[in-house]
Amino acid sequence: MLTSLILSFVSCGVQQNLSVSYKLHEGMTKQEAEAIMGAPVKSDFYKNVEEWHYCKTGQMADEFIALFFYEGKLIAKKNYTVTAADTRGVYGSCEKFIKMGNYREPEVVVEIRSR
Repeated sequence: MLTSLILSFVSCGVQQNLSVSYKLHEGMTKQEAEAIMGAPVKSDFYKNVEEWHYCKTGQMADEFIALFFYEGKLIAKKNYTVTAADTRGVYGSCEKFIKMGNYREPEVVVEIRSR
């Protein structure tokens, strides 16, 4: 009984509500984006662009949304997926697999970082 309870808890992983991301729009502040999406599972800052990652653990794939902020404003949003093949069959918490799978930086971010 305890083993099945532990396994069901582990398999749930991170379950952020990614479906509300349609409410996001370019130019929003970080505070406005966080009010909609909640706290990210990870944030990074590199070459003047702040990047927030949200994820939802799935059975065969994890879903992600990356938000990109420049000067405190949302400049881009990117959905990406990480499958079991991308992680060599390892699974668990999706925050371990950020920037894997079909992740690519949006062109606007590449452009800002290359200045």
